[in-house]
Amino acid sequence: MSASDWEEVKRLAADFQRAQLTSSIQRLSERNCIEIINKLIERNQIEVVFTTDGKEYITPDHLIKEIKDELYVHNGRINLVELAKILSVDLNVISAKAAQIEESTPTITIVNGQLIEQSYINSLCEEINDKLQQHGQIKIADLTSLYDLPSDFLRSTIERQLGKTINAKQDKQDQHMFFTESFIERNKCTVRGALLALTKPVSVSALLNLCNIQDRIFLSVIEELNDSKSLPGTITGKQGINSMYIPSIYLKSQISWASTFFDQNGYLKFSALNRLGISDHNSFIKRNFGNMNVVMLDSCAVGSIIFDQVDAAIDDVISTGTFIDIMSLLPSTFEEKDAEMILNSVIKKKTSAKNLHIFNSTVVVTDSYLRNLMNSFTSIVETKAKECVSSGEYIKRFVNLDKVTSGRDDDRGDSKADRKEERRKKAAEGKGGGGTQGRETKTKSTKKKYMKNTQSKFDDDDSDNAMDGDKKSGSRSEILTMDDVKEVLNGIEALEEDGSEELIDALAEHLYPAVNKNAMEVAKSCYESSIASSHQDIRKKHNELQQKLNDLILKIRLFEKGLKQFTAKDVQQQLVKYLLKSICTDVANDIFAHVAEENMKIDGKEMTTELRVKILNSVPNDIKDTLQQLHKSLTSSTLDDFLNIIDAAVGPGICDIILKKLDKKRERPELLNHRQQLIELLNTSTDPALVLHLTSLIVFQGVTQTILHASSTFVPTILKFIEPHIPNNTFNTLQVYQDVVLQWLKSSNPEDKSKAEQVLEDEMQSIKEIALSFKKEKSRHPSE
Repeated sequence: MSASDWEEVKRLAADFQRAQLTSSIQRLSERNCIEIINKLIERNQIEVVFTTDGKEYITPDHLIKEIKDELYVHNGRINLVELAKILSVDLNVISAKAAQIEESTPTITIVNGQLIEQSYINSLCEEINDKLQQHGQIKIADLTSLYDLPSDFLRSTIERQLGKTINAKQDKQDQHMFFTESFIERNKCTVRGALLALTKPVSVSALLNLCNIQDRIFLSVIEELNDSKSLPGTITGKQGINSMYIPSIYLKSQISWASTFFDQNGYLKFSALNRLGISDHNSFIKRNFGNMNVVMLDSCAVGSIIFDQVDAAIDDVISTGTFIDIMSLLPSTFEEKDAEMILNSVIKKKTSAKNLHIFNSTVVVTDSYLRNLMNSFTSIVETKAKECVSSGEYIKRFVNLDKVTSGRDDDRGDSKADRKEERRKKAAEGKGGGGTQGRETKTKSTKKKYMKNTQSKFDDDDSDNAMDGDKKSGSRSEILTMDDVKEVLNGIEALEEDGSEELIDALAEHLYPAVNKNAMEVAKSCYESSIASSHQDIRKKHNELQQKLNDLILKIRLFEKGLKQFTAKDVQQQLVKYLLKSICTDVANDIFAHVAEENMKIDGKEMTTELRVKILNSVPNDIKDTLQQLHKSLTSSTLDDFLNIIDAAVGPGICDIILKKLDKKRERPELLNHRQQLIELLNTSTDPALVLHLTSLIVFQGVTQTILHASSTFVPTILKFIEPHIPNNTFNTLQVYQDVVLQWLKSSNPEDKSKAEQVLEDEMQSIKEIALSFKKEKSRHPSE
């Protein structure tokens, strides 16, 4: 056995001996200890704090001690979250104990979840003071980001230590900014040096860049220098970075230049002041030229010299009776608005201002010159007025003017309504004593009514106002156009030399109503002189229409008697339709043409059914119904509708024609005249078909003592009718001639056609003799 083994045996023997000698002790297990402590906690006999892993207990007092120890270890500032991790205790418990520590210890405080001790605050103030001395200024915002502390806490801490640990001043305008005295003085010197070095205006923003100083500090230095009256210049506008700084030496040069220019020219342009750097024109001029009677205009300031020049020029215009554009008197840099203000100011002081007119804001024209201009229109006024009257435009325009004026003037509207009511009452009374057709009571045509209204319009005292109103409404009441007026003005030498189109336009606008008024008066005179002769023409035309309609309607009534000789109804209807289509339609066309002359222009158009309908749509309502019935009667199957309406259609209010009654005294001459017309036509005719047609009509008249209106298609019917009333040989001759005529008309063979034509020529004279001698034959054969 080695020595080491022996030593081990000895050690074990000693341990065994000690174990035998030692008395036994009672021990608790870990589980029993836990149960005992839990029971004590349940009975509130002890207070412990569990660690986050649950394996250890700690008393509150010991926890507070550890918190303080950790705060000391971390130099007086520790985050509660970090403290909870270090001590392995729940954050809520740490926060609660930290609050107790803050309450019990005045030198410890909690800031934003951090436990801070006074020693840290003292060292913080020392650091801040070092930074201030180094940089001259410091911002709370910078300290907040640097130390991760609230700005309010830092500001209150610094404010308490000002003049103690921290040697600085707080900015009065910004409570979060602190400066040292040396920093403020350094900035003052920098700003003062920069201002003294300037010789021309410069913006405050440029100065800030030049001095490399914050705008707030710069402005506070400027304000302090200004209050102490040591600022070598002025700040224009509202104080700020957009303001301008003007050195005193530059102000003196500005005033010197402005005074020299004003003394030489009598005005100061604001644009020139702008170029000098003077933006507040009013205050500059009031400050330096307040005792010189300077007038402020839109773009310049003007002295008495300019006003005196304009005043003298206007006096000269008044004495010579001419015009002048004061822009020619003013410097070329003046604007039109400035000239207008000068002119208005001068004219207000003139006693003769009422005889002056201003055009285009700057042109002064006297009354006498305007009268001379009016005389220049004499020739064209007469020419245009005569053309207007002769073309018929005068009456149309003036009627249109009358309608427009009546629509505007309530009094006239009422009077016209009264006159219409009066006419309705007269219509109700009737010319025949109580008739119901108002149109039968009118005694004047529409055309005469219009002429009467036109004449009364000339005598209206308010015609000038009506013309002015009509011009504004754009109606055609003008005789001379604006272009005519401008053309005359362009030919005037003085205006042509002036060369201003704007002046000519303004003068034309001013003279236009008066020129047209003169033209209307001349046209009125021409129109009145033409009325006398035109009345005679109208009367003659009316008489001719009356005679024509009476003759045609008389023939229609006689033709009606003739067609009634036929007993066959179908023949009568065919003859009636032909009569309505021919002569009755001619009568209706004459009536519609007469009405159209009073209501619309037809320009010599051929009267058609469509044109009659168009005329119907344009006539007044009081005659429209009658004309409608007349128009419809032309397509009737009987002649009664036409004859029943014809008296009203030509009567008062439409044609103002009274139809003569049919009597024996008028009937016999008309029959003889009709026969004579047929005979004259027969004697000159060489057409076989026409000769036969005329012969049949003459023989029919001789047989029935009535006249017949029929086309050549009715010749067979007429021959059949007269057959019992004429000798057989005469009828046979006519019948044979008719057959040859039909053969001649229908034949397509040239040889047969030539033979038939030869026969017709040979027998033509005998056919004519039948017509010419029928009366004598009739007297020789009364039985037949």
